[in-house]
Amino acid sequence: MALPPLGPTPPVSGRDAEYAEWLEHTGKSGAAINVSPVHRLKISGPGPTGFSAFPNSNRPVNRSRGEAILAGRWRFGSTQIETPEGHSPWGPEFPTYHFADRIHRFHWLRDLAACGPAGEARARALVVAWADAYGKWDDFAWRLGVTADRVINFLSAGPALFGPLEGDGRFAAMDTLGRQIRHLQFSAPEETDPAVRVRVAVALSLAGAAIEDGRRILDVGLAMLEAECAAQILPDGGHISRSPEALAEVLLDIHSVEELLLRLGVSAPLFLNKLQPRMAAMLSFFHTPDGGLLPANGGGDCASGLARGALRPHGGVNSKFSFARLSAYQRVQANELTVYIDAGPGPDRPHGGHAHAGALALTVDDGPERIITSCGANADLDPVVRDAARRTAAHSVLSLNGEDSAVFVVDPLTSMRAPDGPAQLAVRRMEEGDQYLLEGQHAGWRVRHGLIYRRRLYVAMSGMRITGEDSLSRPMSDAAPAFPGALIPFEIRFHLHPGVQIANGPDERTVFLGLPQRQHVWRFRSETLLSVEDSRYWGGEAAQKSQQLVIRGVADPGADGSQAPNRVRWALSRVDLGGQGEI
Repeated sequence: MALPPLGPTPPVSGRDAEYAEWLEHTGKSGAAINVSPVHRLKISGPGPTGFSAFPNSNRPVNRSRGEAILAGRWRFGSTQIETPEGHSPWGPEFPTYHFADRIHRFHWLRDLAACGPAGEARARALVVAWADAYGKWDDFAWRLGVTADRVINFLSAGPALFGPLEGDGRFAAMDTLGRQIRHLQFSAPEETDPAVRVRVAVALSLAGAAIEDGRRILDVGLAMLEAECAAQILPDGGHISRSPEALAEVLLDIHSVEELLLRLGVSAPLFLNKLQPRMAAMLSFFHTPDGGLLPANGGGDCASGLARGALRPHGGVNSKFSFARLSAYQRVQANELTVYIDAGPGPDRPHGGHAHAGALALTVDDGPERIITSCGANADLDPVVRDAARRTAAHSVLSLNGEDSAVFVVDPLTSMRAPDGPAQLAVRRMEEGDQYLLEGQHAGWRVRHGLIYRRRLYVAMSGMRITGEDSLSRPMSDAAPAFPGALIPFEIRFHLHPGVQIANGPDERTVFLGLPQRQHVWRFRSETLLSVEDSRYWGGEAAQKSQQLVIRGVADPGADGSQAPNRVRWALSRVDLGGQGEI
C-alpha cells in the first residue's frame, strides 16, 4: 500500500476501497489529515535545545520483536515485510494502512533498543531515517494519535536515542521532535476521540517536562490531562471504556508523568497523586493469577507484563471487593478458581470505539491457568479481525440467531462503531449455602425476537465446580408472538484458552479439559449435545489457534424459559480430586 502522499492531498489513486474499509474500522482518528500551509508554517521552528530529563515508560519489552527488527523483519497483524541489512523501511510503499499506522507509532522502539548496543544503534539510525523521510510532515503519519505515541516513544527511549546523536542526525531528530510537539499543542482542541485526547495530553506533559524551556507546553499538557482524567476515570477507579487494558495504559502514563516531575523537583498536580491509588485498586481487581489481565472490551490478557508494570509502583495492592459497580464486572474468587462476568452494557459515547458486545460473558481461571475466556483483542490485530473480536460470538456467552446482544451504531463524534446496549441489563449476586450465585439477564433481543436472556451461575466455594443455566424466555407482560412456531436458533459458546488440552468424554455431552502446568483436569458436561470447534485467541501478543465448546439449540419465542429447548444446563467440575457430580 502506498501511503498518502506528502501535502494536503487525498489518499493515493487506486486504494479508495482499502482506505474506505480502514476508515470504517478506525473512524475519524484513522483519516489522513489535510492541514493548511499556515499550520505547517506554525509548527516549523527550532527544535528543543536540550533535555532536562527523560521519562520512564515502565512498559514491558518484547525482545523477540526487537531481534526480528534488528534482522530486518517487520510484522504487524498478519502482514510482514523484510528490509535488506542496513536499510530502513521508510520509502517503499507499505503493504496496508494498518501496517503503516503501527510502524509510524514507534511502539517497537523500546523492543529494538533492548537488544544491546546493536539494537540502540539501529534504533537511532531508524529514527534519523524517519526524520529525513517524514520529519517535516505527512498526512497519514502525523495524525494526532500516531504523533502522540511517537513523541512519547521517542522521549522514553531518550538516553539511548538522543544522547549519542551528533551533527546532522541530531539536528534532524530534534527538529522533527519540536515540530511534532507544536503540532500536538496547536491541534489538540480539534481531536474528538477520547482515547487519542488522553494520549496527546500525556505526550505534551512529558515533552513539556523533558525538554528545556518547556514550561508552557507542560502547563497545556497537564491541564488537558486533568480534564481527560476527570472525564475518563470513573469514581471506582475504572476506565470509562470498561477496558482493563486501557486502565493499565492510563495508569502507566500518569505515573510516568508524575515520576518525571518529581525527579525534576517540580510539584506534581494533586490529581495525579489522588487518582493512582483508586486506579491501582481497580486494576488489581482485573489482575489475574497468571500476572495478566481480564481480556475484555478491546484489550488483551497483558500476560507480557503490562499489568505488573502498572501495579509495581503501588506496592502490594490487592483488591478485596468482588463487584465493580461502575466498571460493571463481577468477580468470584473461590479458593484458586477465579470467575468473571461482564455485567455492563456498551460504555457511554464516545468511549465505545473498541468496546465489545459481551454482556454476561464468562471467563474462568484455575489459579495461573486460564480455562474459559473470550477471543480477546490487541492493537496490532488487523482492523477487520479486531472488529470480529467485538462480536458476541467471540465471547463465552449465548448468541441468538447469529446476532449480537448489542447493536453496533456509528458514533457521530468519532465515526467509529460502538455497541449500544443491551437494554435492561442487570446482575445480582448471592451466597447460598456453600456456593455463590450470579444471576444476570438482558433484553438485547427483546425488540428483535421478543426474548429475554438469563444466565445463572452457581460457583462452589470450594472452587471445584461451576453449574450454569442459560435460558431464553418471553416476558409475561408481552403479548403472544405472532408466529409461535418459528423456532429461533442459538449457540452458547465457551472459548478455551490455547493452553487447554481437550479429550473426548464418554458421550457427546462431555469433554475433559486438561491444564498442563499443574496437571489439573476439568470435565465440561452439557445436558444437550456438545461440539468442539476451532476458534482463535487474539488476547496475546500473537494470534493463536484455539478451540471452543459450542452448545446449539432452538428457542421457542413463546416459551417461559423454564425447560428445554429454551433452557440449557451445563457444568464444569474438577475431576482429578473427585468432582464427579451430575448435572
